[in-house]
This record gives sequence, structure tokens and C-alpha cells, in this order.
Amino acid sequence: MCHLPYASPEVRDLAWSLCSPALLQRRDAGVHWPDDAWYAAIGKRFHPQLSRLDANPQALHEILAQRRDRRLGHYFETLWRYWLEHNPAYRLLHANLPVRAAGNTLGEFDLLVHDRHTDKVLHWELAVKFYLGTGDTRQPANWWGPGRRDRLDIKTEHLLRHQSQLSRHSEAQALLAAQGLQVDATWLIVKGRLFYPWGASNSSPSGANPRHPRGFWLSGSQLHGLRQAHWLALGKHQWLAPVGTTAAATMNNAELIEWWHDTRPGYPVSLAALVDGREVERGFVVPDDWARNGPQPL
Repeated sequence: MCHLPYASPEVRDLAWSLCSPALLQRRDAGVHWPDDAWYAAIGKRFHPQLSRLDANPQALHEILAQRRDRRLGHYFETLWRYWLEHNPAYRLLHANLPVRAAGNTLGEFDLLVHDRHTDKVLHWELAVKFYLGTGDTRQPANWWGPGRRDRLDIKTEHLLRHQSQLSRHSEAQALLAAQGLQVDATWLIVKGRLFYPWGASNSSPSGANPRHPRGFWLSGSQLHGLRQAHWLALGKHQWLAPVGTTAAATMNNAELIEWWHDTRPGYPVSLAALVDGREVERGFVVPDDWARNGPQPL
């Protein structure tokens, strides 16, 4: 994992977005999956700027405050855009550029980037995803988003068959040509975490990066078996980088169990375990029937 010595949660999220290990590690024709060495290198090179930004994060806060789309994926994209606009190796050409045909939108380029070293134009598709494994965890089809509206195999297929292929459409090529551009390569930048069933020995899904960030998930009725720690229930805006907080903001194990049974949220809740104010583990607690039910009201 990358080093995140920053006090500002937003700066920690920016650093994590850059230098955390990839969620997937694949070899697919026609697309490039950056490896962990690349992520580590860009994070290390950006450390001096991150340190200065941590001392005065107002510029980052202002960029984030301008977002109209409050979804986590857009937050993740905005962090990458900030980095692109403040690094010497790459230049942001376009963000969220739509491609249309006959009044319909075929898709959208997440990021079009100029690599200053190679002088190539790169199409970057970004995603940050969180999946909970069920059943045979070797199968990507058994990894679900917390709201059970998303699945690892479906997302991977969509990235490979649709999002990464946008530049091959004649309409996209005409749009780019009008601006003197041509896509030389497509990169898939996918971050996130995989959460494994608590207390069981489970294998990673095919295509997962062996060093991917990971956590656990368990049902509310299993909470009594958790390790002793200070527990913090996380809002979705806290799902990226490890958190740091005082014990006063957290719950001990007994308080966590009482809170869960008193509030009965009816949907998965992300948890961070903290020891001495530092996050040591990340998990989800889910309703007892989560694995059997359909979409959840996240």
C-alpha cells in the first residue's frame, strides 16, 4: 500500500487515488492496464505537491466544491483531473467528452490525455469499485456491489467491450479529427477494494491484482466475533483512503453491536477498525438477508 501521511481527508483521497494498487491486473488485447509500479511512481513524484497541498488544501477544496455530480465515481475522476492539471508528465486535453450520432450519445471519453514524453494521445477510462464476494469467490460473477446493482464481471465486460472501444467508432474519430487528435492507446485505470466473507478462507476472483486493497464483510448477527478495536461507520465519501480520527468519534465493539441492532439500517454499512487512531482494517456489515435479496437501497 502507498504511504499516506496527510492530515486532509481530500488530500489523502487524492494520494490514494494515484498510488494505491490497481483493483484488476489483466492482459487484454487493445487496452493497457497500468501496473502498480506506475501508480507508485506517479504517487512518489507527486509527494512534494501533496505535502504543500496538505498544508493549504483550499485549491483542492474549491475544485471539489464545483462538482454538480456528487457520486463517488465523479469524485474519483475529479481527483485524477486535479493531478493531471498539476503534473509535468501528462496534459489533460478533454474530460467527459461526449460522442454523439443521430442525436444519440454513443459514449463519453472520461479523459483524453497528452503524454508529453511519448507525444501520444491517450484515452483513459477511470473507475473506482467496491465488491463483496459470495459463494465461489474465484468467479467474478459472484462479486457484487454493496447495493447489489453492480457486479465485477459485468463491469469488466462493459469496460472492455464498450467504454474502451469508443475511439474506434467513426463518429468518435471524426470528432477527434476535427480537433487534430487521434487516440494512440486506451488505458483502463480501475481502483477500489474487494471485501471477502469474514472468517472464511477465500480465493481472489480471476483477473484481480494480487496486491489489490481488500477487506471483509459479515452480517449483523456476526458482529460479536469481530476483533477488539475502535469502529467508525463510514459515509460513502469516506470509502477511498484509510481514515484517521480520535477514539471519541468511534464505537467500541459493544457499542457497535448496540448501534447496529438499534438503528437496523437495512443496507450495508462500511466500517473502519482503528487502533491508536490509525485505520488497520476495512469492512462491511450487511443485513442478515443481504446475500439472498435483490437490490439494496444504498
